[in-house]
Amino acid sequence: MFNRKGSQKGKDPSVPFQRPTTSKDARSIEDGSEPRVSLGRRFCRYLYNREKKLFCGRSCKSWLCIIGYSIMYLLFLSTYTLLFLFGSLSIIKFMDNYELIEKIELMTYSQNGIGLSATPTSVNNFPIISYRSNSKEDEKYVNELDNFFKRRKRSAEDLTLGPCGSLPFGYWKSPCIVIRINKQLGWSAKPLKLNTTDLNIPLDVREWMKLDQQKLWLHCHGVHSYDKEHIGKIIYYPDPPGFDPGLFPLDMKDNSPLVAVQITDFTLGISLAIECTLWYDGGSSSTAFLLYVTPKNKIIVNADKIVQ
Repeated sequence: MFNRKGSQKGKDPSVPFQRPTTSKDARSIEDGSEPRVSLGRRFCRYLYNREKKLFCGRSCKSWLCIIGYSIMYLLFLSTYTLLFLFGSLSIIKFMDNYELIEKIELMTYSQNGIGLSATPTSVNNFPIISYRSNSKEDEKYVNELDNFFKRRKRSAEDLTLGPCGSLPFGYWKSPCIVIRINKQLGWSAKPLKLNTTDLNIPLDVREWMKLDQQKLWLHCHGVHSYDKEHIGKIIYYPDPPGFDPGLFPLDMKDNSPLVAVQITDFTLGISLAIECTLWYDGGSSSTAFLLYVTPKNKIIVNADKIVQ
């Protein structure tokens, strides 16, 4: 019999009340498994098991061993990589004076072509020359050409560039573009032969070939008929324009030969696409750029109004 408080008659009140064992608990005891625990509790027990003193299933000693091994392994990889880079750079420095090689000269080209660089159009890989006519507001092209010549060792060849070899390099009236052949180890070429059957060779180059000169000829022209109509006149320094084939292959300590191209009498306010091609026996190579010169605004003062 039970009293009103739910305790049995005659039972010692000092003994705590125990919940009767259910059939679910009985099955757990018989199977030897623990009662089900919620997912949150199991996750917390995985992070830290207070009874076994485990963190994520591992003891503190085990975690210290893993962390120590990881640090030693990363130090080994870092040391190996640094030693490998140091050894590689030391070998390159011993074999060649790589400090004199410019980034663009480290590029490789196909057997039928050699890279050309146009300055100042090669700045930041934007082949565009754009400024206002008869205005000295935009000096970045002049500064780039000035820095280009300062980086080079001055030679007698630079004196043959005419107004394109000194400040302000034809800007802001008739701009100059300096063309050079990028250095490539072992590259050399022979000049064109008079009996060549290549129909793509321009008439100007064919006329230059009749002269008693053997050169790798450089010819610039408008890309489209529209450009050729508005490009005006192209002046070369030296004239006729070309590179002495006897200078190649170049040594890394030598300056690349230069040809200056000056654009005059062109139409203002029109974007002109200009291409310069190097012609030699067995191949050709080209570089292109855009020329856009904005006309300077002229202010005419009348009695009644101002016209720009």
